[in-house]
Amino acid sequence: MSHKAVYHIDMSEIRLNPQQQEAVNAVDGPILVIAGAGSGKTRVLTARICHLIEIGVDPYNILAITFTNKAANEMKERIDKQLGYSNVWTSTFHSMCARILRMDCDRIGYSKDFTIYTDLESERVVKRVLTAYPQADPKKKGDYLWHISRAKTLAMSPEEYYQAIEKDDNDAYNIFEVYKRYEAELKQCNCLDFDDLLLKTVELFKTCPDVLERYQNRFKYINVDEFQDTNKLQYDIVKMLSKKYGNLFVVGDEDQSIYSWRGAEIRNILDFPKDFPGAKVFKLEQNYRSTTSILKAANNVIKNNANRNEKTLWSEIKDDNSIEYYEAYNDRDEATNVARAINTLHRNGASYSEMAILVRANSVTRQFEEELNLHGIPYKVFGGFRFYERKEIKDTLAYVRLAINPSDNDSILRVVNYPKRGIGNTAVQEMQDVAKAHGFTFFQVLLNPDMLTPTTAKKLAPFTEIAMDLVKFSKEMKATEFVQYVIRRSGLENALATSGDVEDENRLENIEELVNAVQQFEQDNQESSISDFMQSVALVSDTDEMSNEDYVTIATIHAVKGLEFDYVFIVALEDGIFPTQKSITAGDVEEERRLMYVAITRARKKLFILNARQRYRFGKTEYYPKSRFVGEMSGFKQSVRYANSDYSANSFANENRIKLGANNPSSQSFKKSLSNGFDKSSLSSSQKKPQLGVDYSQFAKDVIVEHSKFGRGIIIQTTGDGEDKIAAIAFKGLGVKRFALAIAASSLKVIAKGDIDDN
Repeated sequence: MSHKAVYHIDMSEIRLNPQQQEAVNAVDGPILVIAGAGSGKTRVLTARICHLIEIGVDPYNILAITFTNKAANEMKERIDKQLGYSNVWTSTFHSMCARILRMDCDRIGYSKDFTIYTDLESERVVKRVLTAYPQADPKKKGDYLWHISRAKTLAMSPEEYYQAIEKDDNDAYNIFEVYKRYEAELKQCNCLDFDDLLLKTVELFKTCPDVLERYQNRFKYINVDEFQDTNKLQYDIVKMLSKKYGNLFVVGDEDQSIYSWRGAEIRNILDFPKDFPGAKVFKLEQNYRSTTSILKAANNVIKNNANRNEKTLWSEIKDDNSIEYYEAYNDRDEATNVARAINTLHRNGASYSEMAILVRANSVTRQFEEELNLHGIPYKVFGGFRFYERKEIKDTLAYVRLAINPSDNDSILRVVNYPKRGIGNTAVQEMQDVAKAHGFTFFQVLLNPDMLTPTTAKKLAPFTEIAMDLVKFSKEMKATEFVQYVIRRSGLENALATSGDVEDENRLENIEELVNAVQQFEQDNQESSISDFMQSVALVSDTDEMSNEDYVTIATIHAVKGLEFDYVFIVALEDGIFPTQKSITAGDVEEERRLMYVAITRARKKLFILNARQRYRFGKTEYYPKSRFVGEMSGFKQSVRYANSDYSANSFANENRIKLGANNPSSQSFKKSLSNGFDKSSLSSSQKKPQLGVDYSQFAKDVIVEHSKFGRGIIIQTTGDGEDKIAAIAFKGLGVKRFALAIAASSLKVIAKGDIDDN
């Protein structure tokens, strides 16, 4: 005779507010808990499971599902801490399904020792399919993988998916064939991909009612975390498992639904009361993370979305000045001010680990990485690789290193067949063998094709021509011009632009950002060469001295969902970047707004929001309007002054700062400068707006000028014309500073032409 384990639980140790307690006490039937950011949803889930056990539910009959292994392990640890040990099944959707399939997948034609394919292995299968099926475009490999994943998430067979897209996609038949052949190979190999774990579990439950009933009888109480992130298959699994007993407890926040691009259905949480008639709905609106002002900003933004449950986050954490806004002159100004703020926060006792710089896309992180390095601030990049460690950047720089130093064998090996040019391992090995036998570098072998077999020499000839051209022009071109030439001549630009892979679009953006970095380096370092730039990159990439524990987080917003920091910087807040141009063009920015809401609610003590009037992107200066989300945060139209044109010396001027979340646009919105870090420098009245009637032609190269603050300097470079003209001025002992003349002209007095007086 088996005996049920007895658990002694002190529920008083799990402190809950009245709303949380009410949700926990609801035991039977379908239950939806709408839990706002920072409202303690994990605590509620843990308390709910402990309460079920306290009232006599066998832990064996409880299922807890979340979305990450980390979250699942944390929940299990919390439950076990309260119970000592329990038999609650706690896992992710995918690990649960894998476990179920290991038991019964032979019922649907698979062996129980099936292999689970990673994304990389799936990609290789599609590549083999495309080789055997030449009618499909091999450049669309990424598209085919996306369509296969989408079809499986929608629980559609190749035939069903073909019928769904036939009218709207000219490539529909090829998608159908690739999908069908892909599935056939996986089946032949007894393999399942990541999506199959869900899809085949649904198939198993539908095909074998006895298997479904077995798990229904086991999981009498089902609890699901992050319900807003569920896709169709996950929702189907939950509904099937809970159908017999009807005890389904889900926790989520539609305002934090930010994964539609990977199949998440916001309608799952919004339609829950409709799908489960009689469902009890509870709202958790008290936030335990952020200050009142931060939550007000978040509420003001998200209320503009139509597809949501009405709720308003509130907090007992009062504050005086939790949000700071700065409109930078350009992206360097923006990054410099962030770095300075971080330094000041750190000097005042804050650890680096309490700070995060959040971006919409990782292509804009480069400027911040360089500034943090310049200031000696340790950091790590999440949601993407460090800029100079990304594959596409390494590939481009390998070509540059090869051009500068043709003896660099490692660089040749990296790019000899990238982009693909039909040079296989056999040809590469022969080149290496010949070089070793004669004591030559690889480049010397390339220059002496007679040393190779005719077949290998022919295969290597196109690359040799590229390498010789790069070596030649590296000595003849300016740094920026040369890097642009490298991108074209190597074939990188064409390969990424025409691949059809969605990810390659981001890779191309990153390479274009590299051009911006070189251009900026040239501007900052007159008469610099491409070799000088490469040396600077080597130093930037050196992370040996960085702390492994205390560092600033640089991350995409998607990467920090579920995390929190004392001090958060949301940067690059411009329409076209955040929200993205794609969402603006489509006329639907609701998910972008939810992403902004997530970003805001990561902050505990202080939130800094920044945008730049101009930004280097795609090899040129782009002008972006301030993000609509900045205005939505405050609830009123802001009269923001432009940043000081001397962006290398001044930051967060009084006129640029606004305390967001104020009740009205009165003078109280304009407070004194950041108490936690940004330089405190006021603009003169002449700097507050563009100057009229100014002869910009007088500010030319080699002209000596007198600045009201920095003294005498000489103009070493100008760019742009008229009101767009920018002057780079070298000041003795102060280095080079840049000024937008439309704003700074009144602070500059033309003296003469010539060199600065050493006296």
